[in-house]
Amino acid sequence: MHSIKKRVKLILSVIIVFLICFVTAFILKERNSVYKYNVRKSYEYDFSRTNASIINLDLKGGEVNIPELNDKWDTAFLEVNINTAFFGYIFQPKIVLNNGKITLLQYFEYGAKGIRYINVSQLISKDNPQIRLRGKNVSLNDQSVKLILFKNAKPNKPRILVVSPHPDDAEIAAYGLYSSNKDSYIVTITAGDAGGKKYDEIYQDNIKHYLKKGEVRVWNSITVPLLGGIIPEHALNLGYFDTTLNKMYLDKSAVIKSKYTHISDINFYRKRNVSKLITGLRGESTWNSLVKDIQYLLNKIKPNIIVAPYPAIDSHPDHKFSTIALFEAIKKMKLEEGYLYLYTNHHVLSEFYPYGEMGSLVSLPPNFGKPLYFRSIYSHFLPVDRQKDKIFALEAMNDLRLDTEWRTAYGIIKKAIKITISHILGLDASYYRRAVRNNELFFVVNIRDIYNNEVYEKLKGKI
Repeated sequence: MHSIKKRVKLILSVIIVFLICFVTAFILKERNSVYKYNVRKSYEYDFSRTNASIINLDLKGGEVNIPELNDKWDTAFLEVNINTAFFGYIFQPKIVLNNGKITLLQYFEYGAKGIRYINVSQLISKDNPQIRLRGKNVSLNDQSVKLILFKNAKPNKPRILVVSPHPDDAEIAAYGLYSSNKDSYIVTITAGDAGGKKYDEIYQDNIKHYLKKGEVRVWNSITVPLLGGIIPEHALNLGYFDTTLNKMYLDKSAVIKSKYTHISDINFYRKRNVSKLITGLRGESTWNSLVKDIQYLLNKIKPNIIVAPYPAIDSHPDHKFSTIALFEAIKKMKLEEGYLYLYTNHHVLSEFYPYGEMGSLVSLPPNFGKPLYFRSIYSHFLPVDRQKDKIFALEAMNDLRLDTEWRTAYGIIKKAIKITISHILGLDASYYRRAVRNNELFFVVNIRDIYNNEVYEKLKGKI
């Protein structure tokens, strides 16, 4: 009898160990699936053709001493070599940064190894020249590091135009930037009338569902910027149909219908604008019309900073082609003055970038092989209160809220289980996690650079 009990205990122990190993392996596999690259490889960036100033320093005992800097640099990164410990595959690796006054967090991929860039823009201070770095689930050995500094030229009177492919892209990428400059404009390219069926509990009819979705999202794109101090006169939606820009580009004069509602008149959405800027637009759902619309708005607004997706590193077709249309409009107008601030909301190598928790730092995204083109990099700081405002701006976007299935008890339970599993597996792709950060990051390009064919192809990437 005693031997039988021992056997049962042994079998149960083996089963438990097997289950633990199986679950752990499954979690690690799922976590690794979010990266379309080898996280054990070093990031590859070439700063030789940028305006970066690079200083060689030593990291000793987790501390870096910053020398006295003669210029006012607004963006700074430390190039370091990291290696995750065993628990860095289980718990997300991070580095705690402190200069004696400010404490910040930067996260890395699960299992990360090699060269990474730590955003120390806010930690450069004459009064606090020493930066302490403490790794959690990641090791930082004593090593030579590089301090990479950028100083971005700012127009005397910045006039910012944010090109938003869909309602909410402007808020995700640049709410902090545009809300800190009252002379800002938001131009949303599409009505956002595609994507998931968020409201199918309310609208069972597919066409009615997507008509309402587009209508609500257009309204969002016009009104939400008010939270950032942008008046409705400075926010407009061009009403082009979501997920159709690729087709428009391939046949530039063809009228392309909405994917789900099959309407072809973009004025169905465009008429909801309140800005007088819309009165000069006479568009139809074609590529040629889109480029002309952007030309008209560039002429009217006359921005000196244009914020738009970086086509080469953003995986969403509408994001790529919104900026390509912008480039074509700029070239047709022969504009040369000003700056492009390029962002990515859907990084081509991982939909989960930026990594880590809400409120932490955004640093350089993964990049390998061909170097990205940029003249500079700008890290725009968001104070805590501005981060809180950004939460409300995102929450005001209906499409970023929970699906309407939450209205039922079954829906609440289903959603809670789904969210819990995503957090356990490290699969939280929420924009609240990704966008509400200590900073917003932009690759800066001089507008005149796009006339160089080699540069243009690098910016455009594969299409």
